[in-house]
Amino acid sequence: MNENGMPVCKRLRSRAFYQAEPEEAEHFEFSPESSCWCAQTVTILGPDDVLCSLDMCRPGRDCFETR
Repeated sequence: MNENGMPVCKRLRSRAFYQAEPEEAEHFEFSPESSCWCAQTVTILGPDDVLCSLDMCRPGRDCFETR
């Protein structure tokens, strides 16, 4: 979830995500300062060629997948 409690895509990643304990990964909360990328494309663009971010990777986007 982002800081507003909105769910984010399960494929969204940041460096802080990998620093979390394994049991915390399921409930990891992204910071607004996080630099993000897509775990599916391994780039800053999602599979739909749109930028990955906390604001963009949420329900309603075609490639969104619930955590």
